[in-house]
Amino acid sequence: MDVRYWEDERSFHAELARVSDGLLFRMIANELSKTFKVNWKGKIDGLDQRYWDFEYEGSELTLHLEHYLGISIYADKSKRDIDQAKEALAQIGDHFKTWTPN
Repeated sequence: MDVRYWEDERSFHAELARVSDGLLFRMIANELSKTFKVNWKGKIDGLDQRYWDFEYEGSELTLHLEHYLGISIYADKSKRDIDQAKEALAQIGDHFKTWTPN
């Protein structure tokens, strides 16, 4: 996957896909569960958005799907240890650079 990192005023993002594909979203969630043993905290599914919160290595991150934006994982800057969250995000993003959904 072509992972792209970016930042806005509220969060750090790892963009995993520029398409909004529900099947791909679930495959990414399954890969996170299998490879990173994430602890899912909450799942909100709307008509054109999904927010699945999880914990990885002490950091709270969100797997996000939005109809016009695609699929990303982000870390909220208001959380306690943003440097730790950025590192966790980088580890996950690096994994998905070589991951091929099947």
